[in-house]
Amino acid sequence: MKTFTTALLLMVMISSCYTETIVGPAGPRGPQGPTGADGAAGENGYVFEWTDINFTASNNYEVVLEYPSDFEGLESDVALVYLLWDTYTTNSGEEVEVWRALNQTILTEDGILMYKYDFGKYDARIFLEADYSLNMLGAIDTDNWIARVVVVPGDFWNSGRVDLSDYHAVKEMLGLPELNSTNTQNVDRRK
Repeated sequence: MKTFTTALLLMVMISSCYTETIVGPAGPRGPQGPTGADGAAGENGYVFEWTDINFTASNNYEVVLEYPSDFEGLESDVALVYLLWDTYTTNSGEEVEVWRALNQTILTEDGILMYKYDFGKYDARIFLEADYSLNMLGAIDTDNWIARVVVVPGDFWNSGRVDLSDYHAVKEMLGLPELNSTNTQNVDRRK
């Protein structure tokens, strides 16, 4: 009898562990909850522009873009650098600027040319590298560049919320001010 009681108890315990879950239809949507408190005001990002940038042998084909003296960068900030690559006019007569994010690699008749950058807390540096002598570059490659540096707070950087290679998308996401570039007439860099 003891064996029978133990077996019966064991079967009850095992069967109680198995339950079939039946999911019914979804009920009606509940009322909207209260609006949460606003978060702390934060800084979105900063954009700075430099014009008439020239890469020459005398500056070793590099230019240091110092941030304005009233700007206080943080170690966690990330800088994105864009070059004004082209402009075109729409059918409605609007002039549109085309910005390319660095790093850019261009295949030229002489080989590979790269526009690269690095940055720190106080500045960004744009420099050229090539698999041939940089002295062979023409004015289209080196003269009269316009650059924009967007300093992005570190917490935004890893958010994955926007395509960082698209200046206009970054500008919109960070709420950056509209900058009207000067000297944008006849800009047409290598495609």
